[in-house]
Amino acid sequence: MKRLLILLVCSLLLSGCWDEKHYKDVTNVSLFGVEGQPGKIKAQFAFPIFEDGSISYTTITGSGATVLDAKNDTNTTEGLDIAELQVLLITEESAKSDLYKYIDALYRAPRNRLSAHLAIVEGELAPYFEQHENLGNDISMYYSELIDTAVRYTLVPKVDIQQVCRLLFEKDISLALPYIKIGKESGIPEIAGTALFNKREYTGENLDKEESVLFNLLRNKQGKYTRLSYMWKSGKAESPLTVEVIRINKDWEISDNKIDATYELKISVEEFPHDSLDEKKTIKEVEDFLSKELTKDFTKVIKKLQAAKSDAIGFGRPVRAFHPALWEKGDWNDTFSELPISVKVKTEILRTGILN
Repeated sequence: MKRLLILLVCSLLLSGCWDEKHYKDVTNVSLFGVEGQPGKIKAQFAFPIFEDGSISYTTITGSGATVLDAKNDTNTTEGLDIAELQVLLITEESAKSDLYKYIDALYRAPRNRLSAHLAIVEGELAPYFEQHENLGNDISMYYSELIDTAVRYTLVPKVDIQQVCRLLFEKDISLALPYIKIGKESGIPEIAGTALFNKREYTGENLDKEESVLFNLLRNKQGKYTRLSYMWKSGKAESPLTVEVIRINKDWEISDNKIDATYELKISVEEFPHDSLDEKKTIKEVEDFLSKELTKDFTKVIKKLQAAKSDAIGFGRPVRAFHPALWEKGDWNDTFSELPISVKVKTEILRTGILN
């Protein structure tokens, strides 16, 4: 019995990690991008190098029939390892074909980091890997923080590679991803809005940053901050108006031939030089103004999603669960694109700040 116990203890001491890799044998890629089409893919990889006690980033390119084939085509002294990936960039032209073909290798291997960001970029891939003084030393960290900040301010949906792969196989909701392009004035990558998908393919249609905020409100998926700005008018009076959305409640009434969507927004006034918010009349005017403008803008966003046949809001989920007659009319994206959807927004001011 004692011998058996000793053998069991020794076996535990001798066991190792099944997926262990030594860092001296590999180079950890924190950022990579994909362009081209399956069968003829070009990929760029960014990774840190250590020289003279300092860290800098270098970029290397590979080509191949698949993502892994392109990775193996790179000429490095150490093998590239994407297990610690932070951000994956895919060009809009590549995303117009089946997106899953580019990320299957990431999703399939159990060692890979599924919490990495995924974004669609405008134009060619090379400019997004160029070193720029405003990007800092860690280019992958720049993209990661860029997307995290956009999520915090409700500019883009919060989604990682694991969630992307799940949504690509869903029939009742469409994928939406952060959309990045090179700023005309800054010359560096900037959040430009949200890229819309139909099934596994990018539609070529995007929501701009203002529309993206409204889109996330329609989904009832707020970041830490959600700010909306308008020019308020009442008679001859005119004033900038900026509000913070404190919380939002949605109610969808679905029948076999239409959807009535009602939203209630509780808001805080952040900027209103016209003042007079101690008067009930002014408060009512501001609430009515915002309700009217948001109803109009919410409707525009839904129309844009319908035109792209992209139900990224997720109307299809309750339809599939509770309204089989509507769900079974055909492909949901087609049904959604033609379905009458009316929106009504009601706003209520809860806070006006220390000035009235």
